[in-house]
Amino acid sequence: MEQLVETKDYAFRRVCTDRFVSAIVYSVGLQYFFMAIFLLFVNFNILHPISWIAGSIRLVLSLYTWFIAICLAAAVVVHGVVLTKPYLREERYHPKQVSRLYSNLLQRSMSLASSGAIGCLTAWLYTRFLRDDYRVLFLTTEDQPPVLNERFLYLVVCGLFCGCYCFFKTHANPIAIEFRIVLLRKVVQFRNSFRRIFPESLRRSIAVSLMFISFYFIFSLLCRYKVAALLGGVRLQEESFIYNFYNIATDGRLLLYSWLLTSMILSNMNLMHVLFRIFLTEPCEFGIAEQVANEPLLADALAYKKIPLVGKLAVEDLFFIADSENTPGNRRQLLYQLTNPGGHPKNWRKLCDACVQLIRAFTHELDLSIDGLEHKQPPPIEIIGGTLHSTSSMDQERFLRRQYNQTFGVRSLSTPSFTKSSDNLSLSGATSEKKLTFGITSLDLHRIPGYAYLFEESNTAKSYYLLAMQSPSITKIIHSLAAIACRSLHEDMYGVVQNDLPGIIQSFLELKKVVDKFGSKNIDVRKIDRDYFALKAAVKKGLYRLCAAFEPYINDLLLDPKDLEALQPFLSLHEI
Repeated sequence: MEQLVETKDYAFRRVCTDRFVSAIVYSVGLQYFFMAIFLLFVNFNILHPISWIAGSIRLVLSLYTWFIAICLAAAVVVHGVVLTKPYLREERYHPKQVSRLYSNLLQRSMSLASSGAIGCLTAWLYTRFLRDDYRVLFLTTEDQPPVLNERFLYLVVCGLFCGCYCFFKTHANPIAIEFRIVLLRKVVQFRNSFRRIFPESLRRSIAVSLMFISFYFIFSLLCRYKVAALLGGVRLQEESFIYNFYNIATDGRLLLYSWLLTSMILSNMNLMHVLFRIFLTEPCEFGIAEQVANEPLLADALAYKKIPLVGKLAVEDLFFIADSENTPGNRRQLLYQLTNPGGHPKNWRKLCDACVQLIRAFTHELDLSIDGLEHKQPPPIEIIGGTLHSTSSMDQERFLRRQYNQTFGVRSLSTPSFTKSSDNLSLSGATSEKKLTFGITSLDLHRIPGYAYLFEESNTAKSYYLLAMQSPSITKIIHSLAAIACRSLHEDMYGVVQNDLPGIIQSFLELKKVVDKFGSKNIDVRKIDRDYFALKAAVKKGLYRLCAAFEPYINDLLLDPKDLEALQPFLSLHEI
């Protein structure tokens, strides 16, 4: 048994590893593509276009370029490995914000370091093709010690700044896996993304370059002499900080290089994430019947929890099977096959059990997450001329206000103040001091700003997590089961699906009950309105489809009387 589990783990990890390796390899190739674009910009010569293009291509294909690009390629590989980590670990719910931050601290730190390294090495690599004033760290003169080249330092720090900027601005969190509704080829997806990202990066890099000039002003003010001392006490080109910064800020060629460098890094980092998203969301066909040994099956992939990406790919594959046309090569026909020998619907039964188990587990967790939450208060009664308020609530509000005023000594403006004697003043001073001491000692940690956010679990945190992370998959599973069951009326020759319809309908009704209960609770549904309403609509649509398809045979399905009663609004088309 353990050997079988290890075989499945290896098969599912291989499915993910192939995608990650392809994304990393294409990301490395992307570096040479952007380097060619940069060389075309830098070596631009409209008077000699043929020599301009031929010289740029010769530089890209030279051994020197490939050799010095090894460091950048290694940084891209490391960054790609860091990006794959969140998708290879089991998805867990963190009840407290501090635990979630701690669990992601190492991964985010490594992602920040690798992003900064890519930006810094990209700047260093691109400066290899510039003039000596911009590509060497030390400028040498006759009979004088070397001078720190602050233009080169400016470009390298600019690359480091852009890499960190991309991390904090866009990629601080792992890539969200969103599958496309319309499937496109990988080349078409990349082309569309490139047409959108590259012009946007050229525009955005102007603002980023201005931000970096402000950053470099502070960096030069604080670290200029320290960098010179760290490099062996080299001499500065200009001792005056203001004059040196003025020379850099007015160097048009340097500003142009920094703008090009910034746009290349922004495009590069964004397109790397696009490549990962394209390869991660590429459809994967899992086996339905075990025809080859150790082949990953769809039912096993749906129930696999160690790698969330495998489950999402399996849900997408099931969704595609349910909506595909009835053709001779249709994989849906394999669901209705019977085992030989034995004549058992093993394929369908295994898939149906996995789907129903996922729906019921989600229903149970969502039901537990909303236990103890308050129900929504009914809206106030509207009358002509205003709103009718409860008298008891007004009395309670007056009592709380009066108690607050007495506790903190707040006097009404209509109450005259009396002059206190010296004894009364000393007594009141001692009393106020005691009150102050008592207030400080009884200070609750909950009053510290941010304490509840970091160290306490919100009553609705688990519900939001379930709806945001798991409900999209459950929504597609519900749609797929309903579609397969309805199509089975014309495709299933053995009636294997109809035997499990009572269990499917019961799981749908249980989930609908919990979803309606969730809507009646005092929860801010706007935070997860998309997932909540999609789940609610999917359950109702699934029940409507089943009732519309099996209405003539509803009494032959051996449903529980309570389930049959709950289906009456759907059968009469009166459910809202």
